[in-house]
Amino acid sequence: MSGRELLEVDALRSFAVFAEHRNFTAAAAALHISQPALHVKIRKLASALGVDLYERDGRRLTLTAAGERLAAYALDSRRRADEFLRELHHESAPTLTVAAGRGALRWVIGEPIRRIGRQGRRVHVITADRDAALAALNTGRADLAVIAHDPPGRQVEARQIAAYRQVLVIDDGHPLASRRQVRLRDLDGLDLVVPPAGRPHRRALDRSLLDAGVRWQVAAEVDGWDLLVHLAALGVGATVVNGCVGLPDGLRAVPIHGLPRIRYWAAWRPPRAHLVRDLLEQFGRAGTVVDRVGPRDGELR
Repeated sequence: MSGRELLEVDALRSFAVFAEHRNFTAAAAALHISQPALHVKIRKLASALGVDLYERDGRRLTLTAAGERLAAYALDSRRRADEFLRELHHESAPTLTVAAGRGALRWVIGEPIRRIGRQGRRVHVITADRDAALAALNTGRADLAVIAHDPPGRQVEARQIAAYRQVLVIDDGHPLASRRQVRLRDLDGLDLVVPPAGRPHRRALDRSLLDAGVRWQVAAEVDGWDLLVHLAALGVGATVVNGCVGLPDGLRAVPIHGLPRIRYWAAWRPPRAHLVRDLLEQFGRAGTVVDRVGPRDGELR
């Protein structure tokens, strides 16, 4: 049987399920077949296509580049079949799957998601960091990924949906709280609540403060905008966050001159463009946000 013929029969569906689970036992159970039978299906598919589709990394199975491309194709094909059946039976629009980080979900895209939900669109969320969100997008598990900082590669479509200034979050009574903005050198000597070493925000902040000759101390290391702000509210130290993050009473956000804006991008693969169009329209309705400092009550404006 040729590679084209295999792509048109059951082997493609089996590989799509395997790609979602990355585990033969779980995938075989989902397909209601034996594990050896699934091994045979995927081995025949790889042989017919003339490529390796997965590889072992210790106990983990990871897809090769060819495997990721095939997984995306398989999931796209299955999605199109599901959509056809819905349209045939006049059912509701398909669920939209969005992969994004916790901060983006709460502070950047929460309102657009709420709007399309009110329109009757179901949304499934995958909480993921940048790499995991793009991996979910490239393998077809997500329809849309929202990422921060740099735009994604050329293999996907992308649109900038927001840009926020970075702000210093301090107690209302702090001497810097009365400033309209501060410079990096004003942070000299501060105790800062920061993300763990290696996180993108921490790496960028470390570089900027080092370049500016700022001396500072780590007051605490926590992950997520909410925890950074929470510890600042407890008086553990000041923190630096995106200007979209809402603050509780008693804290003030002062824009920092000298730090780059944090940009957010929506990314999607061309075969899923029709699925993400309504959410992209909501991003457009909100407009690209620049220089905004977040509301004090924690709600998006």
